[in-house]
Amino acid sequence: MGFLSRRDFGKTLSINAAGWMLAGQVASGLSQEKSTEKKETYETQAKGIRILPGQWRPHYPFEQIAWVSPPWPSQDYIWLDFPEAIFTNIGLIFLSHVNPPFPVVFPDLPKVPWQILPNGIAFERVLSNGIKYGGSVLRREEQVVDLSLYIKNGSTQPLKEIKLQTCAYLRAIKEFADYTLDNKLVHVPECGWMKFDEARKTGIETGRFHLGWRGGPKSADLPVMITVSAQPERLVAMTWYQHTLSMVSNPRHPCMHADPFFPDIEPGQRAEIYGELLFFEGALAEFEEWFRERYESK
Repeated sequence: MGFLSRRDFGKTLSINAAGWMLAGQVASGLSQEKSTEKKETYETQAKGIRILPGQWRPHYPFEQIAWVSPPWPSQDYIWLDFPEAIFTNIGLIFLSHVNPPFPVVFPDLPKVPWQILPNGIAFERVLSNGIKYGGSVLRREEQVVDLSLYIKNGSTQPLKEIKLQTCAYLRAIKEFADYTLDNKLVHVPECGWMKFDEARKTGIETGRFHLGWRGGPKSADLPVMITVSAQPERLVAMTWYQHTLSMVSNPRHPCMHADPFFPDIEPGQRAEIYGELLFFEGALAEFEEWFRERYESK
């Protein structure tokens, strides 16, 4: 049986202690690596634009609601009232709800289901006088949703003064849901981006696009309304580009509108317009540069 000298015993203790320290450092490193890994949560696991048939007021079966989620992680949806209303020279031919001060030409319309497409949804409705209209909401790019609406005049009289309301209802998406006009922005000549309510009060009428319900002062020079997120450097915007008539918002709702118009449509003729719902992460100046490029390319 061999015996360790005091000197050999000390060496053995030193070697073992070094091994224990190394093992501890490795274990600690692995533990730190695990702790820095981002774990999926309920809030983060749902990513990317999703477009689904929606519902807002089930007691109005004729409403046409599309649910649209942002591209970043979110469990929330914008409710797109698409369209909310169609005003014409023959009257209000569609309203997605009942509002007694605004009687419709064709009350109690039946429900029209959405058609499911690979990258979105579409619908078509035919009115009793032969007018047909429809549209689609389609994901096109990572941060862009294409909007299209068409009207075919199957009636015997011309359709004129065609003005629509297309509402992006924001109450169901928390980061945009504040009951205020302060997070709604429009672009005003010589002033840049301004809060919607302040822009309407400038007295400036050298723009091209109205601020108000289907009218109001021509104070905006870009056909887009922005809603700024409660999260840093995020926004959502709505536009119908050259077919934008007006921008407006209702803080009690809360909502955002870029409302379009159609050219006059003679009997037997068809017209179609195109817009976009845009999601953006970055500075407002970067969004403006990106939007102007898109606008100029249309």
